[in-house]
Amino acid sequence: MKKIFYFIIIVSCFSCQEEVNPFDFNNNISADNDTLYFTDPTSFSALHNNIFSPTCANSGCHDGTFEPDFRTIESSYNSLVYQPPIKNDANNSFDYRVKPGNSIQSVLYHRLIVDIDGISGIMPLEYEDDWDNNKEEYISNIKDWIDDGAKDMFGNSPVFPNDLPLGRGMVVFNSGQITNSLNRSSQNETVLVPNNLDSVDIWFSITDDILSPNQLTYNKLKVSNSLFNFNNIPERNLIVLNNPISHIGFFSPSISESFYHKYTLDLSTYNIGDIIYIKVYVKDDVNPLTEIPNNGSPFSFIKYFSLIII
Repeated sequence: MKKIFYFIIIVSCFSCQEEVNPFDFNNNISADNDTLYFTDPTSFSALHNNIFSPTCANSGCHDGTFEPDFRTIESSYNSLVYQPPIKNDANNSFDYRVKPGNSIQSVLYHRLIVDIDGISGIMPLEYEDDWDNNKEEYISNIKDWIDDGAKDMFGNSPVFPNDLPLGRGMVVFNSGQITNSLNRSSQNETVLVPNNLDSVDIWFSITDDILSPNQLTYNKLKVSNSLFNFNNIPERNLIVLNNPISHIGFFSPSISESFYHKYTLDLSTYNIGDIIYIKVYVKDDVNPLTEIPNNGSPFSFIKYFSLIII
């Protein structure tokens, strides 16, 4: 009985303690800085409280169903600033949903004032009287927030992202050619290499969010007969050109990618039926060495970077 009594006392003591909310601004910000509170309608705190949460995070809309995700103040900010748009205009004019300091080049602001493609409508598509009554003010507040640098809920300026380099394509030609690429078994499948070829030129499309592809460093390649075992395979140097070739890549059959990286593969030691798996290694100016594809890539992407002798 005593144990039960003591347990009740302990639970009661803990329940009396003030619950700490990690998103409570008072725990993080000086009280004399009112620009970060709801009293400043252009602060991100106010934008989320007044606009994004009540107007945009509706069921089936930006409630986590698709980005931007306006459910919380953090998901709102992180899915807006320096994030590429899913829907762009016909000229692909916009790089980011929110480009700090430039509302004109931010999709978020653009979609509040025009129908971006003539069929999607002006955002928000559904709204209550509050938006209708305060529309001009709310749009102006969002514009001012962007143009003032798109600061976060604590008044911090965003840091420009530096993503890992991304592999966007691989195309294979008979050596010395840059037309009539070798076929694949089907779209984005293994490249079919005729057994009568002495060598092939393999071109790679690799992009980076900061550097031009020909500014990437390291630039190596490994070739293996094993799907996953590349540990003891020697690296080979890629040739990096200043003038790329254009070809369809992995992600879209209608968009041409730029291919700056090239390797000539000697086929003299391969036989009919051999499968050749390829990994590329590059480095930007910030991130560690990037392997493309890596063992965590989707199998379809790994298979795309392979050849078979037929």
